[in-house]
Amino acid sequence: MNAIITNEEYRRKIGQAAGRAFLFFGPEDYLKLAALRDTRAALCPDEAMAFFNDVTIDFINYTPEKLLDAMTAPPMMSDAKLIVLRDFDFTSMRSSEIDALLETLSRLDEFDYNCIILYTAEGMIDEGASPKRPSAILKRLAEVLTPVQFLSPSDARLARWAGKHFQHHGVTAPPEVCAALVDHAGKSMFILANEIEKLSAYVLEHGRREVTVGDIRQVAVPVVLPDAFALSNAILAGDGKAALAALAVMKFQRVEPTVILGEIARIFSDMQGVRVLLDAGKSTKEAATVLKIHEFRVTLLAKSLSHTTPRRFAKLAELLAATDMQLKSTYADYGPIERLIAAL
Repeated sequence: MNAIITNEEYRRKIGQAAGRAFLFFGPEDYLKLAALRDTRAALCPDEAMAFFNDVTIDFINYTPEKLLDAMTAPPMMSDAKLIVLRDFDFTSMRSSEIDALLETLSRLDEFDYNCIILYTAEGMIDEGASPKRPSAILKRLAEVLTPVQFLSPSDARLARWAGKHFQHHGVTAPPEVCAALVDHAGKSMFILANEIEKLSAYVLEHGRREVTVGDIRQVAVPVVLPDAFALSNAILAGDGKAALAALAVMKFQRVEPTVILGEIARIFSDMQGVRVLLDAGKSTKEAATVLKIHEFRVTLLAKSLSHTTPRRFAKLAELLAATDMQLKSTYADYGPIERLIAAL
């Protein structure tokens, strides 16, 4: 069985991708499309021959016979050919259909001038607890192809990526500004790329070369996150109304109360860590290094702490523990979470 690899590991294999099959899966479609674009550039550099050497089969039109036909046709004026099986929905495939797919892919050795990429969106395949405990379907597929997991980058990596993209558009943005953009616009790389392009044009139009936090507030569209990120931001801002609104969306999505409480507990844990380190004389940069979180988030946590006395913070921690006990012992609904947010 082939091991699950990362986007970075896959990119080191692009030059030797011919004769191999890969499964692109995971939540970050921006990185999948970037990897697919670079694979095309490496295997099919002649656009005039793309009709013959760059073949895409959509899931709705896929049959094992169509895939085999695409595999048997040799490349034109090239050593390699790319076959993309696009938008595969493994959740709707019967076991016999997956068997037929695997059987066809197993014949790749006969036509080793092909590179085959199965592209599937998040939710279209059972990932299990990848990469350590992959699902049964991933294990089956890994017998004939190499799974490539595209995970969402951390906030810190997104901020560094944003900084490089600003430079590409002819402007600069300090790390704290890039972190503020991620916090404001969300973690979607597609959305961030659009906002970076828009902000860059705005700054250049105004005769400047550096993006500021004020520009983000003026130009960038704030993300409406129906999840724990919105709840986290609302709590850090001390905005009870926004926190309850975020909770309402999570209730609609039927997010487990214990999961929501876990997010709140994480915030309190980070706040307590920041309090201890700052009281010990550490700078926000040093605290960020120790806690392994972005310095911008440390600044937000420190700002929240400035509005809370140690005595009140201890009381809120008691409420958090009591809410945790109530949820775990009685399997209550969202009522305890609502009362906790009201207390916060």
